[in-house]
Amino acid sequence: MIVPQTIKNKIPIVTPEMAYSTRIKTVIFFNTALFLIVWSFWGNTISKDMGYSHVPTTNHLTASSILIPIVPAMDGPVVGQLSANSIPAKAGLRQGDVIIGVNGVLVTSPEMANYLIRSGLQTKTLKLRVLRQMQHLNISFQTDTSIRHKTLKVLSLPSSQQFIIMLVFLKLTIIMFFFIFKNIINRMIIVMIFASLMMLVGMVMRVYTPIDAFFSIKFNTISLLLGMGIISITLDEAGVFDYIAIKMTEYGGGSYLKILVLCCVLTYVLSLLVNNLTTILVIVPMTLNLALMNDIDPRPIIIGEIIASNLGGASTMVGDFPNMLISSETDVVFNEFIVYMMPICLVLLSVLLFYLHKLSSQRQMKMNFSGTVKKLKNFSNFTHRERRAVKRSVFVLFHVILLFSLSERLSLKPSAIALLGAMSLFLFSGIKKQKIIQRVGFNDILFFVGLFIVVGGLEASGLIHYASEFIRTISFSNKYASCLLIMWISALVTAFLSAGPTTALLFPIAISIQPIAGGHLIWWSLSLGVLAGSSSTLIGATAGPVAASLLEKFSTMYGVTFNGDNTIRYNEFLKIGLPMMGAFLGISSLYMIWLCSRI
Repeated sequence: MIVPQTIKNKIPIVTPEMAYSTRIKTVIFFNTALFLIVWSFWGNTISKDMGYSHVPTTNHLTASSILIPIVPAMDGPVVGQLSANSIPAKAGLRQGDVIIGVNGVLVTSPEMANYLIRSGLQTKTLKLRVLRQMQHLNISFQTDTSIRHKTLKVLSLPSSQQFIIMLVFLKLTIIMFFFIFKNIINRMIIVMIFASLMMLVGMVMRVYTPIDAFFSIKFNTISLLLGMGIISITLDEAGVFDYIAIKMTEYGGGSYLKILVLCCVLTYVLSLLVNNLTTILVIVPMTLNLALMNDIDPRPIIIGEIIASNLGGASTMVGDFPNMLISSETDVVFNEFIVYMMPICLVLLSVLLFYLHKLSSQRQMKMNFSGTVKKLKNFSNFTHRERRAVKRSVFVLFHVILLFSLSERLSLKPSAIALLGAMSLFLFSGIKKQKIIQRVGFNDILFFVGLFIVVGGLEASGLIHYASEFIRTISFSNKYASCLLIMWISALVTAFLSAGPTTALLFPIAISIQPIAGGHLIWWSLSLGVLAGSSSTLIGATAGPVAASLLEKFSTMYGVTFNGDNTIRYNEFLKIGLPMMGAFLGISSLYMIWLCSRI
């Protein structure tokens, strides 16, 4: 068994600065974990008591579920189409009702009705007097029973002021994503700077306070992200992935097709439970070893692995950030992802493998190699401590998955399950705690915290509300059109902004139009759209640039040369990614149309 020579076993020199940094990270880690565990159990209660709420979307009170659409008519301001699940509809308001009074004030125009209703939503109760079939009716409903919606602050302002606020927030967001796209500095720093600017501007304009920003953060999603990240790190440090790689190498020699299928299928399977970045960091070095032994070009295989990791991440609740956000902030449970997402993702995986096989038969797959190799460590050589860590890691992972599947019956949040499983491994796996802390993705956590604050600012500016209303309008409030629009929009945006930012940005829009689609259709559309977009370009998913960097370092260090270039270029990825995006969107659209007809 041979692999490229690595520098993995070099002993690092620990400086006082490094030791101090480790202590700081340890303190931050324990305080963060403690806060998130508490929030996983009591966060919703705290949010509700403070007037904010992250409740399941079947009862989610958003601007779209409170606000009343007004249509100008000869008789006066008339109520437009209402969702059956909206608060006004449940209170008895009907489409076609003529509004003649709001909170005791006589209404003389549609503009006045809109203004009075939006202003009235800031109070506890909204009282309407309507004319229905020549009868005067009084209808009232509570407005603050579940949520103090940030959008209502700006919607009560004059239109000119709303426009200025939205323009400022939109400009800040566009500049932020431009800097991220250009990769000028670390994306976490960029997002945190603009999150601070959003809060500052919001305070000046009196529409977005630091308290609003705090409750905009999806802490349950952060908990799930941190918990599954620690479990992934522990599995890696324990040697589970090394063992899988060894077995894979034993069975992968010889046929290019066999190597392609094994690598992509293994990537898919690992990504079901491990975040995509960890999967790529494990799979790509193993793929390079197989390519080196068989003298083949690994680039098409690695591109296939990146896309396969996206498919695996979309198949389960904990595979990647988009589904983590959906599951932690809605009432979609673990088993539903398996039922609705895994079958279509397996179909798309088959399409990917077929396309890669056809592509490989049309191009030269040989490479030139010169360098040194060494034997790979066998699992039989693992120490007693390493074997114990492997057993404990697999044991905890199995029970975490089991609890995920039973979470609805046990009334346990997935975020709490993931965190408790992660902390049990952290404390009792036998792996040095400093190693785990050093590998925890604090930058990723801060990035998503800042991103949630930015999206909260967009909600507060009213931009998300009007974007949602625009989608509702052009889809004619039709569930088929709404689902397909969300899917295609998310795919196009993800191709440029990557999966995480796109999901966070479109999540509140999806929430607002969820009553139109019914059930969880809108979430499958969002997930499938992000999947297609993240598979189209090298920057569509975080794993893409990381895989390209690994390949470039490998070729430089070991004297490997490929036909064309020694890395994965943006255009080269597009040759596979764009056709896959088209195929994924086409098949997923048919799947969503079928689902809409059945649900």
